[in-house]
Amino acid sequence: MKQTENISIETLRSRFGEAGLRFTRQRETVWNLFARSRRGFSLVEAAKALRKKRVGPATVYRTVALLEEMGFLCRIHDERREHRFVACTPGHVHHLVCRGCGRVVEFAACGIPILERLLAVETGFSIEGHYLEVYGICSECRGANK
Repeated sequence: MKQTENISIETLRSRFGEAGLRFTRQRETVWNLFARSRRGFSLVEAAKALRKKRVGPATVYRTVALLEEMGFLCRIHDERREHRFVACTPGHVHHLVCRGCGRVVEFAACGIPILERLLAVETGFSIEGHYLEVYGICSECRGANK
């Protein structure tokens, strides 16, 4: 269920071009690292993993920031409550995070707008959005613990 497999390099190149930026080989290397991962990477892990491919830490950090801003990477919290980034489909998505293996799965179903309306009425806030992560144990990890 890795929906980001449908995101082509041409799509990324086009989005970077629309922003007036080049989608360089190094940026493609950064994207590929995240796109192929089930659990994502912290910035430090990504920089370390890409050092051998001659992509410097500053390039990793800037590219991650751009990809996150464009909606192709999402920030999640791992089992230690530290930030990791995972490839995601741009738009309104949420994540299921396995506490065992760290696997991240996207889901779009969301009943939060009802809660947002209730909160707006009860508090007087003008609700602008939300962020949702759901944690649990995936079926593979549950099977391994039986």
